[in-house]
Amino acid sequence: MLESTWDPGQYARFGDERARPFVDLMARVRADDPAVVVDLGCGSGELTLTLADRWPRASVIGVDHSPQMLTAAREVDALQRVGWVEGDLTDWDPASLGAIPGVVVTNAALQWVPGHLGLIDRVVGALAPGGWFAMQVPDNLDAPSHALMRQV
Repeated sequence: MLESTWDPGQYARFGDERARPFVDLMARVRADDPAVVVDLGCGSGELTLTLADRWPRASVIGVDHSPQMLTAAREVDALQRVGWVEGDLTDWDPASLGAIPGVVVTNAALQWVPGHLGLIDRVVGALAPGGWFAMQVPDNLDAPSHALMRQV
């Protein structure tokens, strides 16, 4: 189980940096009219709301383990277009949705999830025929910030 606290205010400071990979990833998804769209590790919800904009007829669900982030997500979703669900991705079961997802997206979240390969298998196995699983994780181990952290 993930045992961390995420600060929505701190998270928001880097919103632009987090949005670019998400936008690039979603540009590759060619799903026309999925019934259910899921954002795993939805954080504070701003990017999840873009899924509701893109697929207005879909049931959009954001899943995150942080109650603080989900509170922030509910606050930005004034029209209540997304179902916000607290869930630990370590052992998350797609069957808990009660529906078959047509698109599942996860952006910069699975690197924090122990056993994420098992989660990927579960998600892909639960997709609707022709469904999409879109995943992005940062590849920044060689970034200057990470090199400095290794020296400390």
